[in-house]
Amino acid sequence: MKFSVIIPTYNRSDLLIKTINSALNQTFKDYEVIIVNDGSTDNTKEILNGYGSEIRVIHKENSGSEKSRNAGAEIANGEYFCFFDSDDLMFPWTLEVYNKVIETEQFPPLVLGQPFHFSENLPEDFITKKVINAEYAVYKDYFAKDRTVYSSSSMIVIKKEYFYKIGGFKPYEPKGGFFLDDLDFMLRAGTISPAIIIFEPYQFAYRTHAENSVKNLRRVIKSLNYLIDEEKKGLFAGGKERKFDRHAIIGGPCYFWLFKALANGIIKDSIKFFFRAYPYILKGLLKKIRNKFRKKISLKRLNIP
Repeated sequence: MKFSVIIPTYNRSDLLIKTINSALNQTFKDYEVIIVNDGSTDNTKEILNGYGSEIRVIHKENSGSEKSRNAGAEIANGEYFCFFDSDDLMFPWTLEVYNKVIETEQFPPLVLGQPFHFSENLPEDFITKKVINAEYAVYKDYFAKDRTVYSSSSMIVIKKEYFYKIGGFKPYEPKGGFFLDDLDFMLRAGTISPAIIIFEPYQFAYRTHAENSVKNLRRVIKSLNYLIDEEKKGLFAGGKERKFDRHAIIGGPCYFWLFKALANGIIKDSIKFFFRAYPYILKGLLKKIRNKFRKKISLKRLNIP
């Protein structure tokens, strides 16, 4: 089996049906869908029961999305794990494009997609159109990327053995939860080589809505502080040699969420955070400027039959 699509969910029964249906509606057929019900208290269990053998289901006590993704990986049969959030949508071509790129590039360990952002309904052509080509870059590793890349767990496709080499998703236990599990994962997977990033077509639809976890700005800042603590402990990939790249990657979201918090009147926490995060923000800005003036790695173009 080529792919295991692993979807953790918690109390999102209103959105979950569309997510599951999008995962089942793939033009590529060699895959399984695993739903990890993380202790939902709504009617999620009844909805999952209605799919019968179309999906595999794990029911567990609530312990967070990181542990749920790891639980799904433990029973997965796929050569590649495709992680997905329960409020996002797959396009019909998603797995077909991943598979074509993977076979063309001789089965790389890490492939990343990019999102189309939406809030209500997807444009009809995103559901019905046929993708005829893809554009992607082959990087030495994720830390070497020279283009802006949106970060989400729904973008991650990783070979099974590499998932376990980096220890899976880190089961954070901070009070109040941890939001940036995707960024934590990529900081530990950052030196896996090669890393392929698909820029065209969009590989998933990222839903923006009132329940998005990142809307809680104080908790986002708290999660960024956890990442900075982990970086200082030397827990991410690349050692001293890749320190600048890691700091630049951390600095991007630090800059974005700092100003978001300031704009929303969170002054005291933002000022305190700035004095911790400014070295990372500075390196992120420096890398952005450097990439603007350097020649970027050429994109490869691939026909999708």
